[in-house]
Amino acid sequence: MSNQIEISKQMVLPTAERRDSISPSEANTTITQAVARAQTATVDTTNPITEEQELQNLRQIIATWREIESEVSTLNAELREKKKRMKALEEMVLRIMKKYNIGALDLKGSGGRLLYRRQTTKTALNPKVLTGLLATHLKSETAAAEAIKYIGEHRESRVRESLLYEKD
Repeated sequence: MSNQIEISKQMVLPTAERRDSISPSEANTTITQAVARAQTATVDTTNPITEEQELQNLRQIIATWREIESEVSTLNAELREKKKRMKALEEMVLRIMKKYNIGALDLKGSGGRLLYRRQTTKTALNPKVLTGLLATHLKSETAAAEAIKYIGEHRESRVRESLLYEKD
């Protein structure tokens, strides 16, 4: 327990100046080096990495991870905005194509085509929908509830591990 406390006290995250000075190539190199060191540490038993070296590597890895996580958040925000714009434009094009009964548009500039396509998909099977369908099929609310309970208790579960950075 005291070892974990010491680790958290020693961990100094980079300042804003340091984060701004790290280039993407340095970040990638640091990650690559850390992975190579980790692989070497597990394979090479003649020269093991000390705890201090491992903790030093951890600091670098965390700093790089936080930098990349921040960049990904920024890029995701930009992507969301572009997708909203694209969806609005797509709805306008579809509305016009539907209004004038246009099945395809040839694009002279790119040599491609825009096709008006319509397809039907099934809705999601959430517990409320599943209960309603089973109740109708089995002609019994209690039988449907028991079937849902059985499915919930016996469905396969997966374990997923990840890191989450909480901002202050």
